[in-house]
Amino acid sequence: MLNLRKNKKYKLRIFLIFLLCVAVLLGITFHKMHPVIMRYAVSAAETIMLNSANEAILKILEENNVSYDDIVRLTTNDEGYVTSLEIDIYEVNRLKSNISNATASIIEEEEFYDLAIPIGTFLGNTYTTGFGPSLKFKMQLTTTAFVDFRHEFKSAGINQVLHIIMVDIDIEGSLIITGYNKGISASTSAIAAQTVIVGKSPDAFTSVIESQTDNTGGLINDYGAIAE
Repeated sequence: MLNLRKNKKYKLRIFLIFLLCVAVLLGITFHKMHPVIMRYAVSAAETIMLNSANEAILKILEENNVSYDDIVRLTTNDEGYVTSLEIDIYEVNRLKSNISNATASIIEEEEFYDLAIPIGTFLGNTYTTGFGPSLKFKMQLTTTAFVDFRHEFKSAGINQVLHIIMVDIDIEGSLIITGYNKGISASTSAIAAQTVIVGKSPDAFTSVIESQTDNTGGLINDYGAIAE
């Protein structure tokens, strides 16, 4: 009877030692896997955020049928030439709020996102990366989107200016996966509206031709208006 008890205690010790070894081995393995998991997770999270932001911009602009005239008011003189432009602050702020809320809603549609990483990738070998069955992980995203509008003016010809209204989105949030929490961010831009503003063509213009050895413009041709 005494030998039986000793035998049970011995087996229990062996079992506990085995569990401890397994736990240590799993801990070391996961510690080595963690950088790969986080690298994949951050890349996937950034892609999700950017796709969600672009989808939100498209959705809001289409739903509201937004055009250039909805955002910008042009003032012209008696001859029909543009003398000034004014931004509709109310409309811009409304669009900013709607796009921000839409971005967050699209991201939050999924409570968890699936992440699959091939086993060969964890080996850190170029020849095994992307091969083998995949290990699947669950990750969560919590984000906040900051939306802003800006202008760009580009030359479109003589006395023609292309006025572009851009939407900028900066997304900040947290990525939660396998017990780790990491701050992440992503940014994207899209064109909300644009138009070509045409002015009056001048009676004369000057063509400046720069030579290869003189950046100040070695040859200047002045095409003056012919006096009547």
